[in-house]
Amino acid sequence: LSDHGNRLWRTVVFLLKFLLGMVFCQAIFTSFMVIGWTYRIAQRTAIKYWCKCSTRNDFASFIQDDKSSAGHGHWPNWFVAQNFRSLFRRPVNGGLGRHLWTIFKGFSLSLRHNLALGIQGAANTLALTLPSGMMWWFGWDYGWNISFYKSYEQSFIGPVVFLIGSLFFIAVMFYLPMAQARQAVCANWKSFWDARLIIRLIRSQWIRVLLFSGLFVLLCVPVLILKTAPSLFHLSESQNITTSAQAADYLGKYYFLASLYVFPCYVLIRVLAARIYARGLLTCLKGNLVSIEELNPSEQILFQRLELHLGSPALPGNRFLKIVGWMGSRMGQVFSVVVMFLVWAALAGAILVSEFLNYHEAGRGWLNQQLIQLPWFNYMPSHIRPAGEEISGTLILVVLVIAARYAGNCMRLMAKGR
Repeated sequence: LSDHGNRLWRTVVFLLKFLLGMVFCQAIFTSFMVIGWTYRIAQRTAIKYWCKCSTRNDFASFIQDDKSSAGHGHWPNWFVAQNFRSLFRRPVNGGLGRHLWTIFKGFSLSLRHNLALGIQGAANTLALTLPSGMMWWFGWDYGWNISFYKSYEQSFIGPVVFLIGSLFFIAVMFYLPMAQARQAVCANWKSFWDARLIIRLIRSQWIRVLLFSGLFVLLCVPVLILKTAPSLFHLSESQNITTSAQAADYLGKYYFLASLYVFPCYVLIRVLAARIYARGLLTCLKGNLVSIEELNPSEQILFQRLELHLGSPALPGNRFLKIVGWMGSRMGQVFSVVVMFLVWAALAGAILVSEFLNYHEAGRGWLNQQLIQLPWFNYMPSHIRPAGEEISGTLILVVLVIAARYAGNCMRLMAKGR
């Protein structure tokens, strides 16, 4: 293709990927694909940053040197393998049957990667965030029940549980974004729990983490507004909607269009977190805060290929050098902790206000915040689409995916052992 034709093709592919991302934000199971897809973008972002900081700053040529990184030349696909068209141009090695099997696997390679990474990412994130959501939900419902039944001698239980949930949420949000970034970059769920390394990395990047937290909360506010807005529509009057089917059609279109904001913000947050993580890890390595042996094996290979574990070249972007130095001091870190506490407390307060204005059934408004957990943005009322059925169906599909992945790994090990 010519340069003009190539740009046009990339634009069409980008718009198609973006549209699919919006569609996948409408259901729980497909939102796992969004998580995995975004994690692959985050991994690409970190590798590109490290390549820029090395002597081998030609990213396009670097990623082609190794099979494990060759797929990062472009943004990830949703279903087919990266560079899928090249499979048809490969010579037939090992017979026609093997070649056809390779093509068949290529049709679903990205789908399998996105689902596996997404399920792992969601599991780790929910393990940390569900306790606070459950405490919010319990505290809110218990408080309203106490008010309804006028059992005021137990009125303190609801607010206390809600406050504990809020404090737990704030503590988790100090750690969660960089932990998600580490899991995405390493493509390994265990990396999420490398608490010592992640905390050292956060301390080395206080100013950036602080600014990132503020941006995170600002991006969350419109999502909360979009979540609350349907309660103000008065559909039967303004839209002449009289049946459940009409309401489902209207709300379905609304939530899909709302994903025009939710989906790109979800991606943006992960990309920024990955860049901060990449810089922080390199800073810690250069400052001897971590050793090369403490890194994930995939990171060790990348750093050795880029020779980033040797020497100490200056990192790009030193315009905030004085501020960073001050923030690295003890007083600066204390100040940052206080500000970050207030920032995440403000988000907890905004969630409270949004649920007060428009309470969502079955705790959905408490248990899932789209830019933090699952990018699932669909609050269809239960009399139109029961959420319990979708959740149970999702759990069954997740179990099937895990079982299929385990069976595939066992078959590969058996084949190698022959």
